[in-house]
Amino acid sequence: MKRALLLVSFGVLAEASRARSLDALAEDFRQAFPAWTVRQAYTSRFLKAKLSERGVSVDSLPEALARLEGEGYDTVFVQPTYLTPGEEYEQKVCTVVAQYASHFAALLLGAPAFARPACDIRGLRAVEAAHAVAPGTQLVLLGHGSPHQHNPVYERLQAVVDEAGLPIHIGVLEPSDWPTFDDVLQRLRRVPAAEAGRILLAPLLLAGGRHVTRDMAGEDKDSWQSRLQAAGFPVESVLHGLGEYPAFRQVYIAQARDDLRAAGLL
Repeated sequence: MKRALLLVSFGVLAEASRARSLDALAEDFRQAFPAWTVRQAYTSRFLKAKLSERGVSVDSLPEALARLEGEGYDTVFVQPTYLTPGEEYEQKVCTVVAQYASHFAALLLGAPAFARPACDIRGLRAVEAAHAVAPGTQLVLLGHGSPHQHNPVYERLQAVVDEAGLPIHIGVLEPSDWPTFDDVLQRLRRVPAAEAGRILLAPLLLAGGRHVTRDMAGEDKDSWQSRLQAAGFPVESVLHGLGEYPAFRQVYIAQARDDLRAAGLL
């Protein structure tokens, strides 16, 4: 039996960010599953083209599956590295995996980090630990959101956070989705001043990039950092994506291990 683990991501252009997040995650998977071949695929055609111009070749998901089939792999586990099951995951991962199901003896699809409500608190605790949230600090997490349809996962995560009593507030960048900046601002204004002496603004994204450096923490007046400061809050921005934290990468490892055991492959 030839077995492969295929990590599927949107992709990252910046070399340093890619090395610290997606490549680090792939190496963690190799350490955790030594009997499996671990490979990566990107779903963004734009990023693939840009990387190709720089001499970096990364397969798309169809290319990666075709390559594994051609090399004689009969068992493949596809692990998405998305945080939520949004449009990109549904259209470019689920659809492709379904198309290739008959090409392998076993082709299994894992889940994004926050796809399953039962696993939410594990991921959120890992986020809190990664940022070492101290007393008197409120953590604002900024996700991407979905451009064409509402992604309810962010609201579900906020409900889990509130039930657990964690000082975390979740918003999204996509202007057509929510929770919005105003939603987060209203939440922060309800926090007693002694508990909000410092706002830690961090990406709810696996890897850093323009969304982090420009939309979240940019000097422009429209960035979340600038808007929070204009509202009177002392803000410190974290530019590292969650994939740069070993504790959060272990969330994917744990989920994949659970899925493989359930399928009788471990």
